[in-house]
Amino acid sequence: MSGRARGLVWLSSLLVIFGAIALIVVAIVVDKDHPLSTLSPVGRQGRDIAELINPIFIVAGVVFFLVQGAVLALWWRYRVAGSESGDGEFGYYDDDEFPEQTHGNNRLEIAWTIVPTVLLAVISVFTLVALFALDDVKASEDDLVVTVIGQQWWWEYQYHLDGDTSSPPDFVTSNELVIPVGQDVALDIKSRDVIHSFWIPKLNGKRDAVPGRSHDWVIQADEPGRFRGQCTEFCGLSHGYMKMVAVALPRAEFAQWRDNQLTPADDPTESTEPGVAEGWDTFSQQCASCHVIVGVTSPANRGGDVNAPADTWDIYGEADRGDAGAYLDAETLVAGAAPNLTHLMTRGTFAGSAFDLYLNAGDHIPYLNLADRGTLNRGELEAWIFNAPERKPADADDLRGMPARTGLSPDDIDNVVDFLSTLD
Repeated sequence: MSGRARGLVWLSSLLVIFGAIALIVVAIVVDKDHPLSTLSPVGRQGRDIAELINPIFIVAGVVFFLVQGAVLALWWRYRVAGSESGDGEFGYYDDDEFPEQTHGNNRLEIAWTIVPTVLLAVISVFTLVALFALDDVKASEDDLVVTVIGQQWWWEYQYHLDGDTSSPPDFVTSNELVIPVGQDVALDIKSRDVIHSFWIPKLNGKRDAVPGRSHDWVIQADEPGRFRGQCTEFCGLSHGYMKMVAVALPRAEFAQWRDNQLTPADDPTESTEPGVAEGWDTFSQQCASCHVIVGVTSPANRGGDVNAPADTWDIYGEADRGDAGAYLDAETLVAGAAPNLTHLMTRGTFAGSAFDLYLNAGDHIPYLNLADRGTLNRGELEAWIFNAPERKPADADDLRGMPARTGLSPDDIDNVVDFLSTLD
């Protein structure tokens, strides 16, 4: 090997080592505030995953540096200069000339076969223990079960406060799953159309949402906070925009939030605020065939009268009830449904959590005070209503995603937002 070749080998090896070190440092720094990290868990299940991952990463790092170090040591120890070439340089071999050949070391070969085998066997044992623990999906308290329904491209949450998923939900929300701190919350994960995957990494691993099937899962948070998630199964045009948020509230605040969610919306026709009644008129004609506002609308796409108030949360007819008590559209795998908007203003995000509902919706504003202290992201909300497919790719003609409402005037959209602003 020529001196130049040896130099290139040495340089490339150093680059690999320092590149690995740089990646580790960057991962540690970025992870501190990264919303989709499994390395900073805040729940029991998330800790189980981190306690498995961290030692494996450490072992993998040690193995990496040992292997790279051995490669460099062997290269240095057994390097040969070669014979002198015609121009007086060493490191040149003729085609019929070979350096001294080494035919291996049986002891070393046996060792570097057995050691990785034992190492992987140990890792496999701890991995299986962690997987069995994660598959233990029985919640410590069964009086709260949330049916999680994925569809293109947002998440619906049906709350069963008595734990009975065979009966209508007590209330329905979308995009943001609100749970009490310190309590295991049982999830019943389903899909209305294609395969999705529910994943909030700081709280637990992912669980698939499959049409026609029900997958149990448990989620739990040790501390209050808002924790981002992402659909991890490719599901079409806006898969990358299909996000979710888990909000963990202290138990007293969760009870306050729950009681508010159980309250129907106010009658918009009795509002004295400018634009609200006009916004309701537009909403009832353009939006109420898909969106439900309890106390104000009934789902017209299920045979209801848009203008007839829905006094209870039994918004899904008996014919729409799928197997295992899930309230789904029974006629087609296409969702044929839209986010429930009854208490829209109590949420921090909209459109599958792709956009912030408030400009200042950071953690410095308590979740229960968003509607009072938040600055409405009015421009984004109006742009969404006017042309949703432009903001988030969709196939609205095939009932996948929200259709555009480009026929509405700026005043119409402004009035609709005025009406939506009352839904707290």
